Amino acid sequence: MDQRAKRRRNLLQNIAIILLSASAVLLFVQTQLYNLRSNTGYLSGLLSSSSVQKVQSVSGLTDLAMPVRVAVTGAYGRWADLSLTTASEDFAQPGNLLMEALGSAGTVKDCSVDDFRSALRVDADYGGSVYYDFDGALPLPLLAGLVGAEWNGGDLSARRVLLQAEERTARLFVWDGGSACYVCPTALTADSLKEMVADYQLGSAWFAFDQPENYSHVAPFSLFSDQFDPPPDLSVSSAITDSSAVLEALSFNPHTNFRYAESPGAEVVVEGDRTLGIRSDGEVSYQGSSGTLHIASDGETPTETETVVGVYQLLSELLPTQSGAGLYLQDFQSSGSSTTLRFGYQYNGLPIRFTDGGAAAEITLEGSAITRLSVRVRQYIAGGSAGMLLPLTQALSIARSYPGKELAVYYVDNGNTAAVQWLAE
Repeated sequence: MDQRAKRRRNLLQNIAIILLSASAVLLFVQTQLYNLRSNTGYLSGLLSSSSVQKVQSVSGLTDLAMPVRVAVTGAYGRWADLSLTTASEDFAQPGNLLMEALGSAGTVKDCSVDDFRSALRVDADYGGSVYYDFDGALPLPLLAGLVGAEWNGGDLSARRVLLQAEERTARLFVWDGGSACYVCPTALTADSLKEMVADYQLGSAWFAFDQPENYSHVAPFSLFSDQFDPPPDLSVSSAITDSSAVLEALSFNPHTNFRYAESPGAEVVVEGDRTLGIRSDGEVSYQGSSGTLHIASDGETPTETETVVGVYQLLSELLPTQSGAGLYLQDFQSSGSSTTLRFGYQYNGLPIRFTDGGAAAEITLEGSAITRLSVRVRQYIAGGSAGMLLPLTQALSIARSYPGKELAVYYVDNGNTAAVQWLAE
């Protein structure tokens, strides 16, 4: 090889080395800038043993809007609202009564579902009651926290709650919707409950058990009101337009090259033992056992409240800024150090169901570390006119094919729209 060719080769080698070095420096700077900008980058997850801090979208359970049906019963009839949330302005008065009752609950005793139902009677000697139906059974400390109360009555769960006036005070009934039903005294006065009942125009609502001749084929506690106006149908958007935001929310490096296309419209990102799947239809799935993704907690094991609030904050980061509907806690199951939460969507107090019966989000934790997560990212936008809801008489006729099921109104998300419908569940 002559000297000219040798010099040319050395020059090319030096240029290649300079370019590779510059590329490495650029990548290093880019990574450092990312980690300066975000406390949730992949390096912070590797180098820090503390919990990953998320944007504070909520500060406590009272900031979560839980759908609830409320029925007020007096001596001569009932009133009901079928689409409230615990954050609704119209829930303030019944919510305050429930807060006082839960916070002052006395000794809890077993009772039967028949006792619960008898406390909802309508007759001239009846002092009055307020009935609350949440969408699913939750541990009572969580349910109490949603209305700003503390529960010290033991390890119980409840879906349906009832305040019933006696001579001087009000009794509290809690029922999980299955076989577990309890009753206890409270410091809530009967007069305060009666005063609230007197504020409502009674006679426009009824339970199925009020008219067994017409409703015996549906669940007795199916609640109806002739003042319910169908809300507008919703348009549904499920596309994820910013996958980098999803990666950041779940503590992945958004600039990672460890990603591949699993199928058209589906992307998989891998970092260590953590795997993230992002689909174009809005489905996000996460799995990892390294403990990189944490929720904040004061102790080694998060409390129920810390778990719910922390997971809610994380999920909120995955949703569009204007998502329309809100998330609410459907189910909370804990065994040892493992906890699983299921969330649903609700729009103005009406729960949104999916045609496949699945949840909006499901999360599993080991201690404070999230090991599994799946969420359907959705954006709901209301139409300009009221939805078309099947008349009750026709819904009752169809419900004969599902004897014993509770009949109620929900939104049903079919992927393109979410329309109000009667469902037998």
